[in-house]
Amino acid sequence: MNAPILPTDLDRRVFVKGLGFVSLGFLLGTFGGCEQLAEAIRNRPVRRRLRTGSAAVDADIATYKQAVTLMKGLPASDPRSWTAQANIHGTIAGGFNFCQHGTDHFFDWHRAYLLYFERICQKLTGNAKFGLPYWNWNQNPDIHPDFLDPSGPLFLARTRTSMTGSWSVTTPALDPILGDSNFFTFGPQIEGTPHNTVHSFIGGTMGTGGSALDPLFWMHHCMVDYCWAKWNIELGNNNTNDASWINTPNEHFVDADGNVASVTAGLTTIMPLLSYRYESSAIGSSAATPEIRTKAEFQRLEKRIREGAPIRFDIVRRIRVADQAVVVISRPVSIASKVTPAEMAALIESDTAKERIFATIAFAKLPPSSDFAVRVFVNLPGANRDTPLEDLHFAGSFAFFGTETAEGGGHAHRPRFLVNVTNALQKLKRAGQLKAEEPISMQLVAVPFPGGTERADTELQLEGIDLIVTPVILTSPAR
Repeated sequence: MNAPILPTDLDRRVFVKGLGFVSLGFLLGTFGGCEQLAEAIRNRPVRRRLRTGSAAVDADIATYKQAVTLMKGLPASDPRSWTAQANIHGTIAGGFNFCQHGTDHFFDWHRAYLLYFERICQKLTGNAKFGLPYWNWNQNPDIHPDFLDPSGPLFLARTRTSMTGSWSVTTPALDPILGDSNFFTFGPQIEGTPHNTVHSFIGGTMGTGGSALDPLFWMHHCMVDYCWAKWNIELGNNNTNDASWINTPNEHFVDADGNVASVTAGLTTIMPLLSYRYESSAIGSSAATPEIRTKAEFQRLEKRIREGAPIRFDIVRRIRVADQAVVVISRPVSIASKVTPAEMAALIESDTAKERIFATIAFAKLPPSSDFAVRVFVNLPGANRDTPLEDLHFAGSFAFFGTETAEGGGHAHRPRFLVNVTNALQKLKRAGQLKAEEPISMQLVAVPFPGGTERADTELQLEGIDLIVTPVILTSPAR
């Protein structure tokens, strides 16, 4: 028996701080009011790290192959069919449909999407213990061999078969992101850096709105979900308990029987505690952690996750760096800001123990294709594709995902990126290369992926760049 998402046997609903209105049945399962539900929670499916040499992972892959085959064999009219499930996210020709990208609901929408998909796999295969594996591209950058077998159900033609060579999934890229304790800035960085880059770097169908047609999609998004779970559960950071966020519905899903299903954002936060759990592994310098063993430990964790914290996206200072402009990706663009000496001094002297400095970079629309990453430098007008990432001026990178929506289909996603420039500014300050009387300049350098085919004359419509200062959120101790 699976731990419930939203029980249907009890209609009475109560309000819980941090989650909004929740069914009484859900609470009974959470607090051990029903021994059967408590047992299901203890034995909930495990999502294991995708790797070779593990009998448990091999068994999960075998079940996944069976599920994919069965879903592909369902009639097109069945909402649980492979194509119907993928179309919830989007299509190759039409772009994105209902998926949340570039919003505060990127994490929770995809978490719900994964769980309902997992439940369909469990029902079709008759394996209620099945958990979707996750592809830890930081520890295992190569695609698992079973996804590369042309004769198997997990195969799909892809541009690349490894994330080797992509900075976005490396420890230097991920450590500062996992070290960000604000829910509202952590999420956009995960989305714009590793998430988007993996989609576009692997390429093929994975780089389109129809990416869920690739069986690898679900492994990738389980890793994205694990990044959130590791940050929230293992590293002790808190989600927001803002009512407008927690009560936002995530919709357009179906359950294991094909019935319409939905779940609020707030309820997705405790899914890893009730409906599945991740086999812990390292992400960057954040090591694997031991599994929770005691009831008291679980209850303390569950209480913290359920309640969340009064976290907001507060901006204590905003400085405009650039306005609208057309950027040609074959030429690095250097933009000198009009930051006043006083504003420059305030940024230079910012206390990084209390504040973080981000560049917010917004574009009007997605490019025709996304076979490149954009590197961000500070005060290096000569930056180009050959500038090493170890350079003091390098701040970070991001990538686009998907293409513009076709006429009459889906909905457009406005690409907005958040790059933490705090470390770069502090390094330049220590090196004496930041002066209060000199304005900040920023450089955007488009770097094609290896063997990339992006047209040199591709234009990006930049909407603007801002530097923003946000307060650091103090976290509670993990668990």
